[in-house]
Amino acid sequence: MENNQAEKLAIKVENLSKNFGRLTAVSSVNLKIRVGEIYALIGPNGAGKTTLIKMIVCLLSPDSGYVYIFDHNIIKQPEEAKKLFGYISDNPTAYDFLTGKEFLFLTGSLRMMKKETINKRINELVNLFPLKNIINQPMSEYSRGNKQKLAFLAALLAQPKIIIIDEPIVGLDPDSIKIFINTLKEFAKNGGTVFFATHILSFAQACASRCGIMREGKIVAEKDIKKDTKLEAIY
Repeated sequence: MENNQAEKLAIKVENLSKNFGRLTAVSSVNLKIRVGEIYALIGPNGAGKTTLIKMIVCLLSPDSGYVYIFDHNIIKQPEEAKKLFGYISDNPTAYDFLTGKEFLFLTGSLRMMKKETINKRINELVNLFPLKNIINQPMSEYSRGNKQKLAFLAALLAQPKIIIIDEPIVGLDPDSIKIFINTLKEFAKNGGTVFFATHILSFAQACASRCGIMREGKIVAEKDIKKDTKLEAIY
C-alpha cells in the first residue's frame, strides 16, 4: 500500500477470476479504489459486476486472484476484513417476521455492538428516510423500496469505513434517490469509501467520482467523473 494518505487503498483487487463451468464470469480483474472515493462499476446485465462484488465481500470464492480490504486478505482474514465494510446486495434480505427495528438490532448484535450503541444509531439513522411510521411493522409488509432503504441503514449501522452496494437504487423513488446520493457523498466527504455497481448511468454520473466499465468479465476502461463527463459516450 502507498504511504500517501491520498493514495491509500480501501479496496485492492489483483487478477481476480471466476468461472462457472465453461462460462468465465470474471476474468483477471485488477482494481484499486482509494480511501474517500466513490467508485461506480458500470456495465450491462451479465457483465460480471455482481460476481465481482460477491467475491470482494467473500460471498463467492475466486478461482484465482486476491482481494484486500485495506491490508486484510478477504479469504485469509475474513473477520478482520468484514468489520470494515457494510454491504447491500442487489436483492436485500428481508426477515418477514421481524420488524424493521428488530432487523437493525439483529444486525448490530451480529456486529458485536453494545445495546446502547445500537439504540443510539437506530435513532440517528431512522430519520434518514421517512421510515418512522413503519419501523415497528413486520418486514413482510415492506415494499421493495423500503427493504432497500432499511438495508442501507443496516449497512451504515456499525459506522463502517467502506460501503459496497450492488444496484443501489432499484425500487427507490426520486426523493429517496436524492437522499441516497447525498448520504453517500457525505460518507465519502468524512473519509469513507463507496463502491457500487449499476447499469443506471445517470445515478453513476450524479454520485461517483470515478468509474470502471465492465464487459464480458473484464474492466475495459476507467474514467474520472467530472461535471462535463458524458458517461453515455464512454459506455
